[in-house]
Amino acid sequence: MWLRIFLLTLVIPLILTLPLRAQQKPFTQEQVSNMVRDGFGDESGAKLIEQRGIDFAPSEDFIQTLKAAGASEAFLNALRAAKPPEPASAKKPLNQVQVFALLAGQVPSHRVTMLVQERGIDFEPTDDYLQEVRLAGGEDELISALKTAKVTKPVIVEPAAQARQAEVRQHAARGAELAKKGQYAEAEQEYRAALLLDSQNADLYVSLADTLIPQNKWDDGTSALRQAVRLNPNDEWAHVFLGLALKNKGDLDGAVAEYREALRLDPKNEGAHANLGVALGGKGDRDGEIAEEREALRLNPKDEEAHDNLGTALGDEGDWDGAIAEYRDALRLNPNYAEAHGNLGNALGVKGNWDGEITEEREALRLNPNLAGAHYNLGVALGKKGDADGEIAEYRQALRLDPNLAEAHINLGAALGNKDDWDGMIGEYRAVLRLNPNSDTAHYNLGLALATKDDWDGMTGEEREALRLNPKNESAHVFLGLALRHKGDLEGAIAEYREAVRLNPNDAEAHYGLGLALGVRGDADGEIAECREALRLNPNLADAHRGLGVALGEKGDWDGMIAEEREALRLGL
Repeated sequence: MWLRIFLLTLVIPLILTLPLRAQQKPFTQEQVSNMVRDGFGDESGAKLIEQRGIDFAPSEDFIQTLKAAGASEAFLNALRAAKPPEPASAKKPLNQVQVFALLAGQVPSHRVTMLVQERGIDFEPTDDYLQEVRLAGGEDELISALKTAKVTKPVIVEPAAQARQAEVRQHAARGAELAKKGQYAEAEQEYRAALLLDSQNADLYVSLADTLIPQNKWDDGTSALRQAVRLNPNDEWAHVFLGLALKNKGDLDGAVAEYREALRLDPKNEGAHANLGVALGGKGDRDGEIAEEREALRLNPKDEEAHDNLGTALGDEGDWDGAIAEYRDALRLNPNYAEAHGNLGNALGVKGNWDGEITEEREALRLNPNLAGAHYNLGVALGKKGDADGEIAEYRQALRLDPNLAEAHINLGAALGNKDDWDGMIGEYRAVLRLNPNSDTAHYNLGLALATKDDWDGMTGEEREALRLNPKNESAHVFLGLALRHKGDLEGAIAEYREAVRLNPNDAEAHYGLGLALGVRGDADGEIAECREALRLNPNLADAHRGLGVALGEKGDWDGMIAEEREALRLGL
């Protein structure tokens, strides 16, 4: 903290001596937050805001956050009075290709309608053009907006150029129509043909990327979007789409930077807010995620994706009732939103409503049979309902669509084990470890599977690896104890059981295992004490009843032994 304060005393005078052009660069939202955090939320900070302005529209929630952090009224009033610069891109009317690019990029038709109403268009929409827009996914609201939009025509160009642009538009329209149908390879060819005619058109590069990414051509898609941003740095949607590509490549910091740039250009872009929220959530900033999704919904309460995203964020915070409400809002706006059905199903399952989850996951898959996550969640719900065959079938379907879905391998392994398919179980856990050798859960489960084959050496190795990765996995300590006991290492087994009990004194299995090991060593009193503790924690643990009975018999308490044996038999042992 002292270092931060010291550095600021050096930086502030430096800012004041910069040339006038640099002085006038407006503050970003992050810079304003940092000013308050570092003690400049007073009159001196207010003067800086008055001099330089801001590049965003401060929400009331943001202002209240600054106030809670210590900002003075003078600072807050200066912030309220500051006017962010109007985005350069907002002043330009949309052209024909931009409309197709937005639709191809899956920007909701309602949002494209708002852009048409805000910016106008630079062309007279013909009936043929309106039909092309409809085929590309434009809804009636957008068609009406195009018909009534303010038209600001560009400077007249020569007939040859007009003809070339008409050909470009035809390729773009055909590409958007094909993309709408999921024919991405064919759509890609249309956009490449358009770029041969107009290689400097940023919107065409955006559209091209929107056909490359669904084909898993991530590097090519990202390159196309970078080209779009280079050609038109003021296109906020190009920054949004580039952010999406970077996020899906795992570059969350890069994605956040692109979304923030989009919001600098247009603070009212709810798509940028919604996607920024997802990226922040991926970085573990749940509060930031929720705030961005709420801001997206303030700007556009009809944004079903923001409702869906907010539901996921609330669920991650444990607010499943709030999550369910948001998913239902998303589905009220768009009953055919497959992902929202799947997410609603997952939330209902967390609440124990397995029938509700099954219904929602089946609806998600009716709308989109290729949702691996929905197949996985449906498998979980069917397993909870006792449909083992259905459970296994859904996990296999999920893995057919996404062979790298580790959770599906883990659950499939467990389901196969429940049907005594030990080889299948072992195969699935080995598949998990090929995907992630550092999964302590997978090593632990593989150890259990090897025990069914009496492979005690293999089990010992896997449980030790699980504990190397996660020394606090008390279950791995329990089953390492089991393996060591079978290998004749009683002292090692007892040590593992005691460690499990230390980590979790309420682990009935650990107490039972410790009791059994003590009994084998000849400590009947110790065995009796541990088995009684196991049964206090779990009266239905049949093995502990039998173990207690054996120990009581060794002490000559035959009535006690008979009673415990009867209880073990009653419980099904």
